[in-house]
Amino acid sequence: MATVDFPRDLQQRFESAIVNGRIPSGFRAAAEKFAADFGASLADMRRVLESAHRKGLVQPAGDEFEILAPLNPSVESLFQHTSRAGLAPSSSIRRVVVEPAAEHVAQRLQIDVGSPVYRLERTRIVNEEVIANQVNFIPYEVCPGLEDDDMTHHSFQRLLEGKYHAVVADVREEVALQAAGAEDQAVLGLQANSPVLVVQRLSLSRTGQPLVWADIHIRPDRYHYVASLWPQAAHLLNRAQNH
Repeated sequence: MATVDFPRDLQQRFESAIVNGRIPSGFRAAAEKFAADFGASLADMRRVLESAHRKGLVQPAGDEFEILAPLNPSVESLFQHTSRAGLAPSSSIRRVVVEPAAEHVAQRLQIDVGSPVYRLERTRIVNEEVIANQVNFIPYEVCPGLEDDDMTHHSFQRLLEGKYHAVVADVREEVALQAAGAEDQAVLGLQANSPVLVVQRLSLSRTGQPLVWADIHIRPDRYHYVASLWPQAAHLLNRAQNH
């Protein structure tokens, strides 16, 4: 696990002050003011403010930053949707590492190439059946300390929203069919050149900043689950099965 120099304590204190109302919504101040109030260096305060903007906690207003009222979660996570559908979801966490963002990851997350990101690899299971090989990419500053969290029987999205104050306000998804790669074959038990359903899921904060890019590869023969969890992909499988 790579070590990242990030002011986690300052971030936690600043975000707690917003969420607990000690800094009221609508309050505006320059980075210098916040740095003085929190006894922090200007450089560290700017990094925390940039992270807070990504999470939807502050909004730049000229040379100042405006505090936004905490946002209640409203976008349902896949874990919640699965549970509500009467299914039993869980995840097998294969790996959580910090790595430099590759170009395609940086483009999705709107960060610089080489910036630290969490790579969270997990196997998604429903009713004890393996259905998906999923890799999440998250800017490090969104959830520093993620490697210590238990995500086996809990919603990853709700973890972000509760512990890390990164509330998902919008989700954009793209679906496609492609040939299963070596990792898909190993994780999903597919044969070489078998088709795999790919869902690219980008979660955004209310300031329009990317929080998570999820690359989800799904066994297409788990159609009864796919139709419930990814209804927008069901028609794609229908077409593939009918040709």
